[in-house]
Amino acid sequence: MVDEVLAEDLVRCTPAARSAIEPMVATLRDEGAPREWLLRCEEEGQDGTCLKGCVKLYIPQPTGQWGAVLAGDEEAMKPALALVAVGERHPERPWKPSVYEIAHRRLNS
Repeated sequence: MVDEVLAEDLVRCTPAARSAIEPMVATLRDEGAPREWLLRCEEEGQDGTCLKGCVKLYIPQPTGQWGAVLAGDEEAMKPALALVAVGERHPERPWKPSVYEIAHRRLNS
């Protein structure tokens, strides 16, 4: 699933975003995420997104322009998070979806 999410989301990213996101995802795969990096997503965002039960992290840490949304991985044998979406947190271009909007669509369609 992670590879599918990355393939789809990185196509929409700038080279700068890809160069920040790819190493972070590799770190998450290899080492996991320190608890202090994880922030609870709003259940209902001002933009109409519903990400109840999800967490987010900023890329790069601590307050990066890009982000990842993760949800509990119900298929894992131990507690784990699954990558739902990566991308720009708050794009300047109004037609470009935020990482939160992408995650919302994937989780609620």
